[in-house]
Amino acid sequence: MEITTLPADVSALQSALSNSHVILDAVFGFSFKGPVRPPFDDVLRLIQASNKPIVSVDIPSGWDVERGPMVDGPVIMPDVLVSLTAPKEGAREFRGRHFLGGRVLENKYELNLPEYPGVDQVVELLPQDESDIAKKL
Repeated sequence: MEITTLPADVSALQSALSNSHVILDAVFGFSFKGPVRPPFDDVLRLIQASNKPIVSVDIPSGWDVERGPMVDGPVIMPDVLVSLTAPKEGAREFRGRHFLGGRVLENKYELNLPEYPGVDQVVELLPQDESDIAKKL
């Protein structure tokens, strides 16, 4: 697999997006605090406007980990979210397909996490699962 990195010039991103089938959003991590600054504001706008399926890792870029999508700047609104270890509080606003990965967590925090079938490392969260988990957060 060849993974190309892009320079700070967003024109290269425009070209890359036109040749992509799916976008993996991992621009910011869960410790991100806004507002989104240049050039990343343009990056998020381009990704969101691409009309390509978007998969976000842990928390969508531009979202506050505790409050959800930020209202004062660009945000990614993905089709799929893959939360790591446990869903983040801010993900309550997410409305697409939601998966949880990270079975390796020792449940010393007494989270109400779903069962992983067999030896699976990822489980899809259904709306009821998310509300049950959120009650424990």
